[in-house]
Order: sequence, then C-alpha cells, then structure tokens
Amino acid sequence: MKFSCSLETSSERIRLVNVISPLIKAGYQLVTQRQEPSENGGNIIHVVAKSQGSKTQEDLIDDLSSIEGCTLFQLEIDGEGSVDAVPPTPPPVVQDLDQKNALAAIGAQYPDIADVVRHYEASLPQETRAKAMHELGRKVGSGIYKRDYSLGSALKMPTTINRELVPALKMFSKVKAKNNLVALTKCPFCKLSDSNHSGCHFVVGYIDGFLSSNPAVDRVRVEESSCGAGTTNICEFIIW
Repeated sequence: MKFSCSLETSSERIRLVNVISPLIKAGYQLVTQRQEPSENGGNIIHVVAKSQGSKTQEDLIDDLSSIEGCTLFQLEIDGEGSVDAVPPTPPPVVQDLDQKNALAAIGAQYPDIADVVRHYEASLPQETRAKAMHELGRKVGSGIYKRDYSLGSALKMPTTINRELVPALKMFSKVKAKNNLVALTKCPFCKLSDSNHSGCHFVVGYIDGFLSSNPAVDRVRVEESSCGAGTTNICEFIIW
C-alpha cells in the first residue's frame, strides 16, 4: 500500500526526523520526504511511503495520527502494489471525535467528507461549535491549497477565486461564483439540517484557510451571507 501524506507540526522544533523516525519504526518504507515552514510557526512535513506488511487504512491513520506533536491534514492512499493484496477496507469512521482524528479521516476520505464533518459537528458543545468548525475548515482549506495549488505562480484576487477556489470547492459541491460571491448550490454540510447551519462555518473556514495560504492574497475576510439549510440548500459566502 503506497500513500502520500502531509502533517503540520505544533512547533518549529518538531522537524522531518521526528516524523520519519516513528514511520520507519512502524514498518514503513520511505520513498520521498520534504519539509517546509508553516504559517502557524511549525513545519509542514510531506511524506510518500509504502507499508511493508498487511496494514490497513485504519492502521495507517492510527500510525500517522499518533506521531507526537503533529496533525495529519492530508492523506492519499494508493492500494495498488500492496504486499499482501489486502482487499480495500471501507472508509474509516470517526470514533474519537476530536479535531486530530477528524482531520485524519477527512484526509483519507477527501473529497467525500460531508459525513465526517457532520459527525464532528455533532460532537461539539453548542457554545464552541462555530469556532471549532471554522478552525477545522481552515486547516482543511489550507492543506488543499498547499497540496494542489502552491507549486504554480500565486494568483491574486479575484483570479484565484475563479481559477483555484471554485475548482477546489467543486470537489464536494456544485458551485457558482461571481466577483466576490461564492455559492454552494447543493451544500453537503447543510442538506440534512432543518435550520442549524453551523456546517457552513466549516465552509467559511475552508475558504479562509485556502485563500490565506496564497502568498499573493494579503488579507481575506469571509462571511456567510445566506444559508439554505431546510430550504433551498444554496449557501452563499462573501469574500473581501
């Protein structure tokens, strides 16, 4: 089983060696690895590796999530070439609904993340739900920008909205955009809700993290202007 992943460290002191050492001890064969500074004062560690045994996807997520001082925010698994030809396992279910495991499950299941996001949302106290959902979305959006869009020339606003943000959002929803207004016409995070639209805080955070990771965007502010929970299922967001 070959995989690629990205982890964010909680401190600059936690470096590449602190990530690859436990992976080697856990029985993984490293293919490539690199390190870059993160905007939060830590490091982003990118690793491509192969399992050398009969590890499942759940084993892999547990091993990556247990690396001390690191948060897994992106994971892609290629089942071809598995040593023991283990049949694909079902997508992991978030059991311990903290942010660390929610991010791991999102990384493994992306872009089919609506169920994970809703499960995480349901686990949160009402008074902290909006902030926690925004933070989860910010980390996911930032990770997707760094993974898929950071290697080319950085695009300024509003070009980056149409050429980068909209394609990224289309991975899990139908999207319309005009100028600084973005609409999810079939928002997967609100479609099962009659009135509660805290799932849209995840989208606000996603857009915020995605655009803030673009070095050509100096400052960004995102607000939900309309929620379609229980009605049209069209959620609109304004970007400044």
